[in-house]
Amino acid sequence: MTRKLIDEYELWGLKLNATKTKYMAIGDTSRDLKLEDGKGTISHVSENIYLGVRITKDGNHEPEINDRINKGRAAISKLNSILWDRDVTPKTKTHIYHAIVKSTITYAAETWCLKAKTVVKLNSTEMDFWRRSARISRKDKIKNTIIKQKMNVTRSLLDDIKTKQLQWYGHVSRMEEGRLPNEVMKWRPPGRRKRGRPKCTRADGIRGLMGEKGLMEDDWNDRSNWRKMIL
Repeated sequence: MTRKLIDEYELWGLKLNATKTKYMAIGDTSRDLKLEDGKGTISHVSENIYLGVRITKDGNHEPEINDRINKGRAAISKLNSILWDRDVTPKTKTHIYHAIVKSTITYAAETWCLKAKTVVKLNSTEMDFWRRSARISRKDKIKNTIIKQKMNVTRSLLDDIKTKQLQWYGHVSRMEEGRLPNEVMKWRPPGRRKRGRPKCTRADGIRGLMGEKGLMEDDWNDRSNWRKMIL
């Protein structure tokens, strides 16, 4: 397949740079590819960043989620002087949260598989922003609920992620049969699974979210009602 790709490049006057080119195989034992006619070797990698999202060969979302959380914390750190400023109103700080912090953390969150420890990290990062915005230190030992009331916070970061996931799930489910996103979402690995407790999958997470909202299969066909229910 690589040889055919290189041949097609040459038809268009392009040349593959073996030094800069890497490849990754999902769920397979990878090895370096030695090109014919001494054109070099293409090295394999275990993870790759595509459109700003870290993709791993084993489909693990944790590295990507941790990257998003760290970037969110970095943004909060850079905004520290603004968040502690008395002259900046809570409303303005809320706008900053939605425009910078939340959008940074929840980028591509539609496909995440959330675990309990991941939820703890997300909640901790969110409260770090609201605590600084309310000008309350950890040493004050003020409950999170009181801080959110002071900042007039009605929805949590986790609520927004759940809404994004259900919104995307409904959008893909409404696609016509044969559309690639729909086929990929419905695909299941063939053969028998490994021994032991199965890992939590995104499909399991979606079913759990639908149960929380009282949603059933095929409810996504009614787009307007689906949007109301997932909020």
